Amino acid sequence: MEPRLKILLSLIAFALVFVGADRWKVSAATCEFPAVFNFGDSNSDTGGFSAAFGQAGPPAGETYFGTPAGRYSDGRLIIDFIAKAVGLPYLSAFLDALGSNFTHGANFATAGSTIRPPNATLSQSGFSPISLNVQWNEFHDFIRRSQIIRNRGGFFGPLMPKEEDFSRALYTFDIGQNDLTFGYFSNMSTDEVRAYVPDVLHQFKTVIKNIYDQGGRSFWIHNTSPVGCLPYVMDRLSITAGQVDVYGCADPFNQVAKYFNSKLKIPAEARTSGGCNHLC
Repeated sequence: MEPRLKILLSLIAFALVFVGADRWKVSAATCEFPAVFNFGDSNSDTGGFSAAFGQAGPPAGETYFGTPAGRYSDGRLIIDFIAKAVGLPYLSAFLDALGSNFTHGANFATAGSTIRPPNATLSQSGFSPISLNVQWNEFHDFIRRSQIIRNRGGFFGPLMPKEEDFSRALYTFDIGQNDLTFGYFSNMSTDEVRAYVPDVLHQFKTVIKNIYDQGGRSFWIHNTSPVGCLPYVMDRLSITAGQVDVYGCADPFNQVAKYFNSKLKIPAEARTSGGCNHLC
């Protein structure tokens, strides 16, 4: 029988994450993660896309950092609050070579990323070529190369994580939303997008297992968002009045997001065991 993963499954709304930050500080004392390694899209990108394709412009960063800070937000992101809650500094983006410090983890997320590799270029689709499998390859190489640099010492050595921190780290994932919208913007129906969700999650599970095989044991996995409430979805897709719910969102797209989350939850719960599970 495969060893069961200790998965920290986030099933709470984004707003509740912020409200619960103080509670996390209490529970963090029992978990004591020395590092966080994050994978995802714009919901948790702290500078990857900006480093590769150009800095996010205003209003990005205006309300907290006072300047663009690689985040597609006017302030901080959930991953920033998670890092703060477990007593760690904000994560440096793996792709950002300027001023980065990877002592306490790294962020492999880039805006526009999908779980499945996109079958179109960035200029054609608007979706990042740095899909989850690419982020996994970056992380896999990071493990080896970071230890070479750390063992060399000098100025850059202390900026790398300790070897033992990889097995004790928290691995966070906030990705999947773009896999759904990619289908819609490719003129697929909600039924067609729903039909490929199991394949998307199979590829997601493969990456989780790869990280587990590398020694990762604690995982925080976000649900995908209510896609039918995204402004750019409401603006760019054909939606009839009858499809709009009482909240002003497109219900057919939200139903597919709920299906995605239900399929994400089942394999996660099947592998959840005891241990450090106080963050949820």
